[in-house]
Amino acid sequence: MSDMVQKGLLILAILGLGLGMNSCSKDKNETPDPIDPVDLGRYVVVVREDAGGGQTTDYLVQTTSLTSGTLASANQGVKQTGKRMYAQAGKTIFSVGGSDAGQGSPTAVGYGLDAANKLSQKGSFTFEKYFDVLTVIDDNTLAGIQIPRATADNRTATFYTANVNNVTLTGQVKSSLAPLFKEDQVWPSGLRIRDNKAYVSYYLQSRTDLSTSFTDTAYVAIYSYPAFTLEKVIKDTRTGPAGSSNSSSGLIKTENGDIYTVSSLGYTFSQRTKPAGFLRIKNGETVFDPTYFFGLDDISNNRRIYFSQYLGNGLVLAEMGRFPFSGGQWAYEDVNLSPVIIDLNAKTIKEITGDIPAHAGQGGLTLSLLVENGKVYLPVTSYTEGTYIWEIDIATAVAKKGARVEGKYVAGIFKL
Repeated sequence: MSDMVQKGLLILAILGLGLGMNSCSKDKNETPDPIDPVDLGRYVVVVREDAGGGQTTDYLVQTTSLTSGTLASANQGVKQTGKRMYAQAGKTIFSVGGSDAGQGSPTAVGYGLDAANKLSQKGSFTFEKYFDVLTVIDDNTLAGIQIPRATADNRTATFYTANVNNVTLTGQVKSSLAPLFKEDQVWPSGLRIRDNKAYVSYYLQSRTDLSTSFTDTAYVAIYSYPAFTLEKVIKDTRTGPAGSSNSSSGLIKTENGDIYTVSSLGYTFSQRTKPAGFLRIKNGETVFDPTYFFGLDDISNNRRIYFSQYLGNGLVLAEMGRFPFSGGQWAYEDVNLSPVIIDLNAKTIKEITGDIPAHAGQGGLTLSLLVENGKVYLPVTSYTEGTYIWEIDIATAVAKKGARVEGKYVAGIFKL
C-alpha cells in the first residue's frame, strides 16, 4: 500500500473518530429536540353507549373535526359513571349526575385541556342531590335546581351555585315551593339570571300519577340572586307552562336581556289546553310583555317543540314533531323529529334543507349542539343510518352530513 493511500485512510479514521466523539458529546450534554404532542383536537363529543339492561355509559371523546371521519369511544374516551348531564362554562366542561344508575352520590366533575391539550379532570365537588335544572349563568358560574322526590320534603327546592374556575360548590340554598302552588308538585323547567334576579319557569304535576291538570297558564317565579329569596310569581294565560318534564330549556335569555318562555304544551304533558308559543319578559321588567305573543300553532304544520336551544341574534334551533297519542293525550315519546330555525323577532319558522332524516331525541330533555362561526352542529340518530353530526348553516338553513359517531347517540358537543 502506498504512503499516499495510508495517509488518506488515517485522515478518514481520525475524522470518523471525531464525528463519533462529537455525536456522543451531543447525546450526553445537549437537550434532544422536543416531540410535539399529538393533536387530539379541541372538540369534545359525549358519546353515549348502550351498557345493557336498559343502562348507558358515557365517554368524553376528543376530536379535531365534527365534519368528517368517525368518532368512537373505544380505547380513547374518558369514561363516566351513572346517569349524567353536561354543560360548558368558560373553558370547563361539567359532567353532573349520580355515580350510579340510581343517581346516588351525586357529583359535578370539571374537565379541561392540560398543557398537552389532552382532556383532563380539573376538579370535582359533591352535593346533596342531583340537579333537575342545570344552567350556565356566565363563564364563571354554574347553577342548578333540585326538587326532592320524597313526599315528606317535596315542597322545598334547593338552589345550587358553583365556581367554574376552581370547580367548587359555592352556594346551596333551600327555598319553600308552597307559595308557587299548594296542591300539585312544582317542577322547574328553566333558570335565567338578570339584574340580580333569578327567573324560574315551572309547571305543575300531580304528586300521585304525574298527570298535568293545570296547563292553561305560564308560570315564572322570580327570586333574588344569589340569595334565592322568592319575590313574586308572574302568570300569563296566553300559553300553557314553559318547558317540559326535567328539562332546562323553558327559558331563553337574549343578548339584549329579554327573557322568553318556550311553551310547546305537549311533550310530557297529559293534556293540551292552550296554544304553543313564546311570551316575553322585557329587559328591566318583571311582568310579561302584553304586546308580545308569538304563537306557533298556525305556522308549525301541526308540529310542536320537543327541544330547543338559543343560537343568538333572536334565532332558536328547535326539534319539532307531531305528538303521538298514547293513553289519552300523553306525549312521552320523542320520535320523528325534524329541526327548524325559529326567529323570535320576525315570528317565523324556517325549515332546514339538506335531507336530515327523521330521528328520535338524544335520550334526554335538552339539545346537544354547538354553535361556531355561523354554523350549528346537531347530532342526529336516524332510524336507519345510525348517528351523524350535521353541520347547519344558520343564515341559509342548509344542512350537510358530517362526522359519523359509533354509539347509541350523542349527549353533548363542546369546544375548549
